[in-house]
Amino acid sequence: MPLFDEKNQKLLLGFVVGAAAGAMASKLAPALGESAKPALKQAMKLALLGAEATRELVAHAKEALEDASAEAAAELRTAPAAAAGGVATAAAAAAPANEEKPATPAGVADFAAAMASRKGVGSA
Repeated sequence: MPLFDEKNQKLLLGFVVGAAAGAMASKLAPALGESAKPALKQAMKLALLGAEATRELVAHAKEALEDASAEAAAELRTAPAAAAGGVATAAAAAAPANEEKPATPAGVADFAAAMASRKGVGSA
């Protein structure tokens, strides 16, 4: 096996190029580091601003969902029978006048009462 065959020449060339790149990088690294510092600092500022904006957006969305949940629970607590009857009334209004009104399923009132007794999401 000769010392400088094709495979070894490529290996030697790769070593020389790598050593030269390493030597140049050690000379250029401080200059590149100083010039990259303001850009890195600006990127960190933008990331912090984005995180704060996302935090606010999530807080507003959470508040809106909690409000909607509380309103729905309050409606169920105040009139569980009316809520169950409201479904039947709306269906009866859509039906022609000469047809019989569909009966409200017995389980609807039970479901409304059970939902009224539950605590909403995020309530203590």
